[in-house]
Amino acid sequence: MIKMEKVVIVGIIFSILVVGFILATGQWAYGNVVGPLVNNSKIPQLKITYASAMENSKGTYLILNITDCDGPDAYPASAPLMEISNSTWHVYLNSSQISNDTVKIIQAPWNENKKDSVNWYSGFIVILGSEAQFQLQLPFHLSPGTYKIQLYTPAVSGKVLAKQTATITIS
Repeated sequence: MIKMEKVVIVGIIFSILVVGFILATGQWAYGNVVGPLVNNSKIPQLKITYASAMENSKGTYLILNITDCDGPDAYPASAPLMEISNSTWHVYLNSSQISNDTVKIIQAPWNENKKDSVNWYSGFIVILGSEAQFQLQLPFHLSPGTYKIQLYTPAVSGKVLAKQTATITIS
């Protein structure tokens, strides 16, 4: 009987130590025991590192190098909306148009195992730390001039909607 009580007492002490350790590390890492919860979530940040366009018989051939340089690694960043504009004209391409107009995706050599892609729901899909060249055959001709390209990355609210801008010139 006394032996059983020692086992129970040791078990209770061990349980208290384990719970204390869990609470202490939770407080140290996240502040979830006392005080506000700390969440270091980051908004995805896509960057257009290169952009060019040229006219051909089918319309405008657009080349964009896109990288995801910040944000969560648990899921890829997406850009379901692209705007092409100048001072007198603009067009929005939604995710299905981006998917349909993309004719080729070239992965950067350092991220062959992370496949960036496009789809009808998310538009451009870029994994954190990777870069890819997206080649689009747009079904319309852009007049000569300078155009601004904006990719819109959805976030939790409209105030923090991430935008990335690049400029192309068509001569």
